[in-house]
Order: sequence, then structure tokens, then C-alpha cells
Amino acid sequence: MLLAIETGTAACSVALIEGARIVAARHERIGRGHAERLVPLVEAVLAETGMRPRAIAVGVGPGSFTGLRVGIAAARGFGLVWNVPVHGFSSTALIAASVFAAQDVARLDVVMDGGRGEVFMQAFDRDLHAAAAVAALSYGSAAAVCRGPLAGTGAPFLQEAGSLAAILSDAPPDARDVRLLPPELRMLAPTPLYVRAPDAKLPA
Repeated sequence: MLLAIETGTAACSVALIEGARIVAARHERIGRGHAERLVPLVEAVLAETGMRPRAIAVGVGPGSFTGLRVGIAAARGFGLVWNVPVHGFSSTALIAASVFAAQDVARLDVVMDGGRGEVFMQAFDRDLHAAAAVAALSYGSAAAVCRGPLAGTGAPFLQEAGSLAAILSDAPPDARDVRLLPPELRMLAPTPLYVRAPDAKLPA
């Protein structure tokens, strides 16, 4: 039994997964407040099943600085309490896996809202091989280089910036879709993936 946690966007999402089967799940678009909602959602799925996970997978980003830290800290804490392994997965790969499972397309540009007029962008083929590392790009720059189709919370911003690529989904990542990831893509280190430097700077 795997407990999946995804908190890097406006959604707070948890799921208990056994193989390819979703045993229990909660997915709420809350905007902010992941620290307050995450533990109650985990408690709800555990109470629904009466089962304890044997492993934990948590989204490591890209995404909200605060949201990622909340999810990863909680996952590590649960791992210590339950004495189970904790691994990470990429939020862009999770979105790609979800769309490829539902759509017959050969490749995909995943674009997540990065704030500050930017998106986090990464291209994938159907085998979930990434063409390059995640990049933080302005809306205009991303619209100029994307080949489409698009998926992710940043997709509408690219259309507004002039991209003609079709949007297949603008949904945030969902913990239930971790079941669609191959094992190697949900075995990353449980540390945040920060695509750009933090806003806060230490004094010189």
C-alpha cells in the first residue's frame, strides 16, 4: 500500500494506492493552507480503509515553495513514525502520465504556473522520457518555444501569450495518478526541486 501526497500547487491531494488500484483518495483545490489541510486529509483516507501504508511517495516539484516543503516535511514525518520508506516524484511527470493515459498523443509540453509571470515547463514523450530538465520561462518565451499540445495549470497563460497549441488539460497534479508512473519515476529523493533561486536573499 502506497500513500501518495501532492501539495505543490493550489490543490492538496492524497491517495492510498495498491498497485494500479486507488483504494482511497482526497483531492481539494484550496489555494493556500496546505499545512492545515494535509494531515486531516491523510487521516481521512487512513480512517476510510483502516490500513497503514508500506511506503510513501511525495511530489517534489516544481511548484510552490511553501507547498512543496509542507508535503515533503509531512511525508518524512509519517515515514519516521511508521518506519516506512519515503520517495519523491516529479509533478510535471505526474501531469504527463495522467494526460497520456487519457489522450492518444505522441508528446506533450507540461507547463505549470510558476508565479511572477513565469511557468515551469518540461516536454515528455509517451514513455515519460523528458526532453530536458524543467525550465522557468516567461509566458512569452514559453509560448514561443512550445510545440504542444499543452497540459498543466500554466497552459492557459501560454494561450494568452499567443501560443496556438491545444490545451489537453489545465488541471493540477493529482496524487491518484501516481499509480500511472513507472517505479523509477516515483523513486526520486524526497527533496524539493527548486527550478529558480528563492526570492529571499541573505544580506551581503
